[in-house]
Amino acid sequence: MGNTPVKSAHPRRPAFELPALSWIPLVGGALLLILLATLLQCLVVVPAGTRAVVFNSLTGLKPQPLGEGLHLLLPLVETPIFYDVRTQTYTMASQRSENQGDDALKVLSADGQQISLDVSVRFRLDPDQVAHLHQTIGPSYVDKVIRPEVRTVVRNELALHRAIAVFSEEREQIQENVERQLSSIFAENDLILQNVLLRNVRFSDQFQTAIEQKQIAEQEKERERFLVEKAELEKQRLVILAEGEAQAIRLQGEALKQNPEVVQLDYARKLAPGTRVIISRPDPWQR
Repeated sequence: MGNTPVKSAHPRRPAFELPALSWIPLVGGALLLILLATLLQCLVVVPAGTRAVVFNSLTGLKPQPLGEGLHLLLPLVETPIFYDVRTQTYTMASQRSENQGDDALKVLSADGQQISLDVSVRFRLDPDQVAHLHQTIGPSYVDKVIRPEVRTVVRNELALHRAIAVFSEEREQIQENVERQLSSIFAENDLILQNVLLRNVRFSDQFQTAIEQKQIAEQEKERERFLVEKAELEKQRLVILAEGEAQAIRLQGEALKQNPEVVQLDYARKLAPGTRVIISRPDPWQR
């Protein structure tokens, strides 16, 4: 018999062989990451002073906004839109910023004078009506409501008054009228008006010069009135002084008539201190 090699009953294994289930941890880790990402998308934090309007892709806008705190949403279905419900200030001024020009409000008064003034409006969103605001107006409520309504109301109100009224006691009444009208308009648009400030009022150069001349004339008139009153008071003082002196002389004359020896006594008091004897001529009628 020849030397025939004996075959092994088991085939030779490769030197390196991966475990049959080594892919399970990788898949598990990927699924865990996907789960965590999905969970994070479900959670939303509403900061202080903010409300979140929720839009559902299946049912539409939810009527009740989310308040401050942590909330759970359906991922890929519900989307939050945030609104600041704290007090805000919108200003139309002659110099708003370096990139914007003159934004002051220009109006005509009842007497046809051109008035330029800055307007500041302090307001806030109604927290309970944010969803309705989002549905009817949207985030651009400043450009759609606040700016055009403020300009319209202020123009219409100042058109009812003379230009000089903004420098008189009527200015406070004008501001109250503007606030009352804007408050009603803001409430209809889910906004809450806090106050309106009219400031930095400017007129044309000609009208400004006329105002200054009028003020100068009034000051001069007040000065003349003061001088007249001062002269009148001085006159009254001199009259009172003269009347007092006349009254004193009259009383003194009556006293001398009743007591003629007072004259001699007064005369003696006015003599030199060394005088001891006075020779007086007797009255020729007393003999």
